[in-house]
Amino acid sequence: MPKLTKRAQKDLDALPQALASKAREIILRLDKEPALGKKLMGPLEGKRSARLGRSHRMIYQLVDGEAVLLTITARKDAYR
Repeated sequence: MPKLTKRAQKDLDALPQALASKAREIILRLDKEPALGKKLMGPLEGKRSARLGRSHRMIYQLVDGEAVLLTITARKDAYR
């Protein structure tokens, strides 16, 4: 299972139940498909973003081929 930062775990716990269950599914997929999300550019270069519905994004990075989930946040705030 991919590693979650303290911030990501806090974000996951704060999500509504429907989004939280979908987030857990994506986290399990990241274990098998670490390149699942799209590569980010600019100040977030080196990180990746996976969609969690229309309104939220999961920001993670690959460390030694393993996904480390950094945060789960609203799309409007994800890329700042």
